[in-house]
Amino acid sequence: MENPADELSALRQLVNHRGVVEVLDLLARGPRTVRELRGEVGLRRPGVSRVLRLLAAYRLVALEVDGSWDETSAISGPVRLTGSGWRTVELLSSFAVWEALYEQQDPARDR
Repeated sequence: MENPADELSALRQLVNHRGVVEVLDLLARGPRTVRELRGEVGLRRPGVSRVLRLLAAYRLVALEVDGSWDETSAISGPVRLTGSGWRTVELLSSFAVWEALYEQQDPARDR
Protein backbone atom coordinates (compact mmCIF):
# COMPACT_ATOMS: atom_id res chain seq x y z
CA MET A 1 0.00 0.00 0.00
CA GLU A 2 1.22 3.45 -0.78
CA ASN A 3 -0.73 5.35 1.89
CA PRO A 4 0.65 4.68 5.40
CA ALA A 5 -2.72 5.55 6.99
CA ASP A 6 -4.46 2.96 4.79
CA GLU A 7 -1.77 0.42 5.62
CA LEU A 8 -2.20 1.03 9.36
CA SER A 9 -5.97 0.77 9.04
CA ALA A 10 -5.69 -2.57 7.23
CA LEU A 11 -3.21 -3.84 9.81
CA ARG A 12 -5.47 -2.73 12.65
CA GLN A 13 -8.41 -4.63 11.14
CA LEU A 14 -6.25 -7.68 10.60
CA VAL A 15 -4.69 -7.95 14.06
CA ASN A 16 -8.05 -7.54 15.75
CA HIS A 17 -8.89 -11.12 14.71
CA ARG A 18 -7.96 -13.84 17.18
CA GLY A 19 -5.08 -16.03 16.02
CA VAL A 20 -3.91 -13.89 13.11
CA VAL A 21 -0.66 -12.68 14.65
CA GLU A 22 0.14 -16.16 15.96
CA VAL A 23 -0.41 -17.79 12.56
CA LEU A 24 1.68 -15.13 10.81
CA ASP A 25 4.44 -15.67 13.37
CA LEU A 26 4.44 -19.43 12.78
CA LEU A 27 4.44 -19.05 9.00
CA ALA A 28 7.38 -16.64 9.26
CA ARG A 29 9.35 -19.58 10.66
CA GLY A 30 8.45 -21.68 7.62
CA PRO A 31 5.52 -23.21 5.73
CA ARG A 32 3.08 -25.23 7.85
CA THR A 33 0.22 -27.58 7.15
CA VAL A 34 -3.23 -26.74 8.47
CA ARG A 35 -2.87 -29.55 10.99
CA GLU A 36 0.45 -28.16 12.22
CA LEU A 37 -1.04 -24.68 12.55
CA ARG A 38 -3.98 -26.03 14.57
CA GLY A 39 -1.63 -27.81 16.93
CA GLU A 40 0.83 -24.97 17.34
CA VAL A 41 -1.66 -22.11 17.64
CA GLY A 42 -4.06 -24.00 19.85
CA LEU A 43 -7.18 -23.09 17.88
CA ARG A 44 -9.76 -25.60 16.80
CA ARG A 45 -10.33 -26.29 13.11
CA PRO A 46 -13.01 -23.57 12.62
CA GLY A 47 -10.73 -20.96 14.20
CA VAL A 48 -7.74 -21.83 12.05
CA SER A 49 -9.98 -21.97 8.98
CA ARG A 50 -11.30 -18.47 9.68
CA VAL A 51 -7.79 -17.12 10.18
CA LEU A 52 -6.49 -18.72 6.98
CA ARG A 53 -9.45 -17.48 4.92
CA LEU A 54 -8.89 -13.97 6.28
CA LEU A 55 -5.16 -14.08 5.53
CA ALA A 56 -5.91 -15.44 2.05
CA ALA A 57 -8.40 -12.62 1.45
CA TYR A 58 -5.63 -10.15 2.30
CA ARG A 59 -3.32 -12.17 -0.02
CA LEU A 60 -0.87 -12.78 2.79
CA VAL A 61 -0.77 -16.58 2.44
CA ALA A 62 -0.70 -19.04 -0.42
CA LEU A 63 -0.85 -22.78 -0.89
CA GLU A 64 2.02 -24.75 -2.34
CA VAL A 65 -0.55 -27.10 -3.91
CA ASP A 66 -3.93 -26.50 -5.50
CA GLY A 67 -6.74 -26.21 -3.00
CA SER A 68 -9.58 -24.11 -1.72
CA TRP A 69 -9.68 -21.89 1.33
CA ASP A 70 -13.33 -22.86 1.74
CA GLU A 71 -12.47 -26.29 3.12
CA THR A 72 -9.13 -26.05 4.87
CA SER A 73 -9.38 -29.59 6.26
CA ALA A 74 -8.96 -30.82 2.67
CA ILE A 75 -5.71 -28.88 2.21
CA SER A 76 -2.89 -31.38 2.55
CA GLY A 77 0.04 -29.25 1.48
CA PRO A 78 1.80 -26.49 3.35
CA VAL A 79 0.63 -22.90 3.65
CA ARG A 80 3.28 -20.23 3.14
CA LEU A 81 3.57 -16.47 3.33
CA THR A 82 3.38 -14.42 0.14
CA GLY A 83 5.49 -11.33 -0.47
CA SER A 84 2.73 -9.24 1.10
CA GLY A 85 2.65 -11.67 4.01
CA TRP A 86 6.35 -11.17 4.60
CA ARG A 87 5.87 -7.39 4.45
CA THR A 88 3.08 -7.67 7.04
CA VAL A 89 5.26 -9.79 9.33
CA GLU A 90 8.03 -7.23 8.94
CA LEU A 91 5.68 -4.40 9.87
CA LEU A 92 4.29 -6.28 12.86
CA SER A 93 7.84 -6.89 14.08
CA SER A 94 8.20 -3.17 14.72
CA PHE A 95 7.28 -1.71 18.11
CA ALA A 96 6.63 1.63 16.39
CA VAL A 97 3.97 0.01 14.20
CA TRP A 98 2.21 -1.53 17.23
CA GLU A 99 2.40 1.84 18.97
CA ALA A 100 0.84 3.52 15.94
CA LEU A 101 -1.87 0.85 15.78
CA TYR A 102 -2.98 1.51 19.33
CA GLU A 103 -2.18 5.14 19.99
CA GLN A 104 -5.16 7.24 20.99
CA GLN A 105 -6.42 9.58 18.35
CA ASP A 106 -6.69 13.20 19.51
CA PRO A 107 -9.69 14.76 17.71
CA ALA A 108 -8.40 18.27 18.40
CA ARG A 109 -5.10 17.43 16.72
CA ASP A 110 -6.90 16.24 13.57
CA ARG A 111 -8.61 19.60 12.93
